[in-house]
Amino acid sequence: MRYFIKEDELKFYKEPNSFSKYSDKNILKYAIGANLYMPAIQQSIFNKLLDNKFHNIGAITLCMEDSIDDTQIGEAQFCVLALLERLYVIQQKEPKHNLPLIFVRVRNEEQFHAFSKLLKKEYINVLCGINFPKFNSINGEHYFSILKELSLQYNEPLYGMPIIEDELVMYMDTRFSELGKIQDILKRYDDYVLNIRVGGTDFSSIFGLRRDITTSIYDIKVVADCLKDILNYFTRKDCRYVVSGPVWEYYSWDENSQEIQGLKRELNLDIQNGFHGKTVIHPSQIDVVNKAYIIKFEEWQDANNILNAKGGVFAGCKGNRMNEVNPHRSWAKKILAKAEIYGVANLNAKF
Repeated sequence: MRYFIKEDELKFYKEPNSFSKYSDKNILKYAIGANLYMPAIQQSIFNKLLDNKFHNIGAITLCMEDSIDDTQIGEAQFCVLALLERLYVIQQKEPKHNLPLIFVRVRNEEQFHAFSKLLKKEYINVLCGINFPKFNSINGEHYFSILKELSLQYNEPLYGMPIIEDELVMYMDTRFSELGKIQDILKRYDDYVLNIRVGGTDFSSIFGLRRDITTSIYDIKVVADCLKDILNYFTRKDCRYVVSGPVWEYYSWDENSQEIQGLKRELNLDIQNGFHGKTVIHPSQIDVVNKAYIIKFEEWQDANNILNAKGGVFAGCKGNRMNEVNPHRSWAKKILAKAEIYGVANLNAKF
C-alpha cells in the first residue's frame, strides 16, 4: 500500500513510501491514518477494494460489533472469512495491488475466541490485526493472549488495537486505577500493540451527550477530560504508543460544507494534542484525514536539523521559530517517521 499514489508527484518534496503489515512496527503504527469502519456484512466491500473506490485509504476495519444486529454475527463471520480468502487469492496473483491494511473489529472476547478457530494461514496472511472493543483490565489479557497465540501459531505478524471506551475509564472514581491496569497489560504484550483507539461516541453516550456539527469533541468537557488522561498515560516518554482520535460523525462530499470544515477543525486539535489517525465512517472523510498528515517541508527540515545537532538552540528553517534540540528531539523523531508514510510536501504546496 502507498498513500497518494494518484496524486501529482510534483506536490511532494519527498514522496510517501509503500508499507504493509510486514513493515517495521515503529513506522507501521503511523500508517493508520483514516481507518474506514464498515459493517462486516456489507457485500460490496471486495469489489470496492479491487476497483480502488476507497481512494487513499490505508486501513479498513470490518466491524462485527455495534454496526450489525445481534442476530447477524454468524453472517458477519462468514462474510469476513470469504473476503479474506478472496483477498489472499488476489494478493498472490497481483502482489503489488494497492490494498489497504485489513482489520476486524470483533464483538467481545468470547466471540473473538470462536472466530479465531475459523482462521487459516492464508486468512492471517492478509489480516493485519484485530480491534478490541470495550477494552479494559477485565477482558484485555484474554484478548491479547488469543491474538498472541494466533500470531505464533501461523508465524505471521498480527496486531491488536484496543479501543478504550467504557465506564471504567470514563468515571473519575475508577479512571486512574483502570488506566494503570490497562497500561500493565499493554506493556506485557507490547510487540502486539499497534495503536490505541478511543471511543468518543461511546464516551459521550455514557452521559447521554452527542456533539453537534459546530462542536468538536474537545468542547465536550467531560469527554475531553478523559481523553487528556488517556494521552497522559499512553503517549508519555516511557510508553510512546500511538493513540488515534475519536470518530467525527458528520460527512459530506462538499469540501466547503459544515461537515467537512468541522472535521478539519477537530483534526487540527487532534494533531496538536498528540492524537494520530482517526476512525472514519464515510469515504468522503478519507482524503481530508490522510492529507492532514502530510508533513510540511519546514517541519521535515527542522526535524532533520534537530536530530543532526548535538544540542543547543537555533532558528527554524523559515527563521520564525525556535528549535531547542533536547526538548524537541522526540517531536522530530515522530515527524520523520510520519514522513516515511505520508511524504513531505514541497515548500509552497497546498493539499
